[in-house]
Amino acid sequence: MEAAIRWSPHATQHLPRFLIIDVATNRLRLCQIEKYEKNKVKYKQLCLRDKLPNYTAFDWSKQDEAVVGIGSASGEATIVQIDPDRPQGEFIHSFPIRHQRKCNSIAFSSKNYVATGLDRVRNDVCLNIYDLNNPNVTSTSEPYKKLASSEAISSIKFFTNQPDTLVAGVSRQCIRLYDLRDSSTSGVAQYPTRQVHNIAIDPLDENYFISAGTTGDPTVTVWDQRYVKQRSNNDGAVLDFRPIVDNSHSATIWSLRYSGTKKGTFGVLANTGEFKIIELAQHSHHPEPDRSMKAGPHNQAWESQHYTKVSHNLRYPSYDARSGKQDLSRVVAYDFMSPGNPFAGPSALALHPNREIGILRIPPPAPRINVTALEEIYKDRTPIARPSPREGAVADDLIELQNQTLSDKLEVKPDPRDSLNGRLDRLNVETSHRSIPLESASHSSHQMHQDLLTLAYPTVKLPVDDLLKVLQTQKRRCQEGYNLDCRKNKDIVSNDPWLVDAWNLVERMEAHASNDGMAAKEGLDLAYLGVTDIWANELTMYDQRQVDPDAKTSEQVFTDTVVEICEKKEFPPFAGVATHHPDHRQLCLSLCGWNLSKRGLRERCGLLVDEGQYYKAIVLAVFQGYKDVALDILKETVQAKQIENIGLGAVIACNSVNEDQRHLCSWMADMTDEPYLKGLLAYFISGDWTTVVEMQQLSLPDRVGVALKYLPDDKLTHFLKLCTQETVAYGNIEGLLLTGLTTRAMDLFEHYIAKFGDLQSAVLILSRVCPLYIQDHRWGLWKEIYLNQMQVWRTFLERTRYIKEHNLKSVSRDGLPTSKPTSPSVSLRCHNCQQNLALRRDPRSSRSYLVPTTPSHHHQPSTSRPLRPPKPKGSTASPSLACPNCNAQMPRCGLCMMWLGSPDPSKVGSAQTLKEEDLEARLMVFCMSCTHGFHGHHARDWFARHAMCPVPDCQCMCGLLK
Repeated sequence: MEAAIRWSPHATQHLPRFLIIDVATNRLRLCQIEKYEKNKVKYKQLCLRDKLPNYTAFDWSKQDEAVVGIGSASGEATIVQIDPDRPQGEFIHSFPIRHQRKCNSIAFSSKNYVATGLDRVRNDVCLNIYDLNNPNVTSTSEPYKKLASSEAISSIKFFTNQPDTLVAGVSRQCIRLYDLRDSSTSGVAQYPTRQVHNIAIDPLDENYFISAGTTGDPTVTVWDQRYVKQRSNNDGAVLDFRPIVDNSHSATIWSLRYSGTKKGTFGVLANTGEFKIIELAQHSHHPEPDRSMKAGPHNQAWESQHYTKVSHNLRYPSYDARSGKQDLSRVVAYDFMSPGNPFAGPSALALHPNREIGILRIPPPAPRINVTALEEIYKDRTPIARPSPREGAVADDLIELQNQTLSDKLEVKPDPRDSLNGRLDRLNVETSHRSIPLESASHSSHQMHQDLLTLAYPTVKLPVDDLLKVLQTQKRRCQEGYNLDCRKNKDIVSNDPWLVDAWNLVERMEAHASNDGMAAKEGLDLAYLGVTDIWANELTMYDQRQVDPDAKTSEQVFTDTVVEICEKKEFPPFAGVATHHPDHRQLCLSLCGWNLSKRGLRERCGLLVDEGQYYKAIVLAVFQGYKDVALDILKETVQAKQIENIGLGAVIACNSVNEDQRHLCSWMADMTDEPYLKGLLAYFISGDWTTVVEMQQLSLPDRVGVALKYLPDDKLTHFLKLCTQETVAYGNIEGLLLTGLTTRAMDLFEHYIAKFGDLQSAVLILSRVCPLYIQDHRWGLWKEIYLNQMQVWRTFLERTRYIKEHNLKSVSRDGLPTSKPTSPSVSLRCHNCQQNLALRRDPRSSRSYLVPTTPSHHHQPSTSRPLRPPKPKGSTASPSLACPNCNAQMPRCGLCMMWLGSPDPSKVGSAQTLKEEDLEARLMVFCMSCTHGFHGHHARDWFARHAMCPVPDCQCMCGLLK
């Protein structure tokens, strides 16, 4: 770096001062801000110090505003005066060293110590500490402390609240903590690492500090000094950014600084011009410990309680197309304005190559909308928007909204008598005659599903009241019984055909797995595996799926298990392309929902015809190899005038298609927009089943079915692998057929939840295999969130039913339960945070039902316990009268108006009086309808004579509910 800028640690809003450090010209300029003009700063120079020795390090005194220290290229520490009242002042002190070498870092402490870190030289110390409090100190005085013999020191920082403690980076070795009160010179603790440069300590929480890698290694590590002091197995690193900036052009971190105004927020500046600000946060989720968990980035994601909350790219690299700015606006140095920041939120001074200075501020968070539990928007305690009224079940209401949005997008009006599948098909057919490029024919099945879930946003924008109505979807589904019953669930989510297909898949998998239908006697249990896993003989966790725990596992055992399953289910011989694995194909086709018998195919095609999907019924019969069934359906539908006779029967009946018929098929394909008919005609035109497999307008199960029946082994393997990766990346719920309910499904649902927010369906679908077959940190978090959400919805009975049904399905082959006990829904909870009032944050008295307490180096009490939030307005100082989690005040009794949790005021006296008090007086009771609370004996006496709630203007008939 040729220049740097430092905000004064003594600055105030009245004296906003900073220092410009010109390394190339060996000058220091003390400046003061005169005014702010938008994002630019107008300043005046107060003091100039030039003709300084060549220096490579700089720091500002924490005690004296007029004193700075520089570390010269020869290793000397020089104390310079920059007092505006004494513009011609000289050096105060210069501390020479025995062997000249580069000074890498210099740092002041709040106790007026100054430390210098030097390059390595044999038989000499490299970390010198000078005590500036000593009035007899001179340039010939020996250092107060000599540390780090023959070890190059790359960076130094003192802890503000611990002025006798400093952290130093030992080049290419470690980060070491020193306590100057300790007589030892080896340090009190150290972290082995190569990230030893640009150390910065968070002034708002000095337990955490950061460090960066060397030249060409833009790695930043966040450290917690408490791990080392406790001598735990953790190496001290809580987060690792590898790399933290774009490293495509070999970047190097120039500057690393904490904001000082917002906890856990720091800035990073690279030599490429990229400048970003990282905001860190902590979560309170405790993942369930599992010894058999497979290592991986997703499984380890929640082991640390620290995560990146948001990342702000304020400047992009100069070579990035998004930069789009001249070189003069590039940031060459920065420093946060702390203290004395005149702006709200973290702000930084940015130095440009022409020595102009600008202000860089973190973009403010999006404004919050006050949405109540009833999905109403309030402003100044006045409702300004409410959900539109309900007209039926949640599926019926959503179908009306979806029809409205899709018809507005495609500018057609579907027949309301059609099923939703028929409506989507009708939209495709009717839009084929329009000149508007609606891409409906080119839209993939996943894109159509995305339009359905997002209500065609942003092409179509619904009124606010309809959007608020959509927000109630998951709550209403839960109230209607959306749980683990597949058949009932399909009716509840009938507005979403893709989600209905997902529950159809779960129902098929459950039927396949019933009575050990997916297990061999001496093999494996393949229940809930997907097509990709079965075809590839891939099993991630053998220990949960071994029928015989002592048996050996191999790919041959997997193959033998598949063969035995097919024999047990009496599948007919595979009829299709030549293959080495016919049993694998038959089992996978069965999972796809393809009927392996003619009778079953006729039944399914009859259902499709009843739903108005005529071409789909005909084409699927052809795809599955039953042309006679397809011709029968074609005749019936033509005779009933449900479809037009376009000569399709003659083409289907032929064993081969001549050139004239290909031209006819090509003409028909251009005229139709029906995806299944277009897929069949595409096969007749090309004679290659690959064209059908690659048509993304078709549903994924049918594409996979065609691939399983007609593609060779090598092409099938490639297709399944590529398609699985694509569906997981896009969060396509159709991909559950490929992934099965395995760890791949967890990755798929992670993207699905991020895009559409449907955590409810993810939890319910995965409940059959988690934690029976899958142990993943994400599942515990998702389930805990969903249970808490049901608590907020006040669907207590539904919550209990879910827990009961999930426990019944989470039983191992040996009859042992695998799910952990869940916190009871009927427990007394805080009205503010919905947490159990009996649970204490103190780990010694914790009674958490969610996670068993086990010793683990990942969960130290000092770091895993989140900070207690500030007390809300009106909270009480008595711990017995406040929520132990959020400090919110306990509600008052509706009769005596005293705080619940306090003894009866009419009987307060000696301890003996309390012992003789009515036991019911110590209870707190709440009405589940109006939520008002009472002391137990007060409620008993009141409702013995009255039925209405005693709270004025409530009018709830609480007494009739007991």
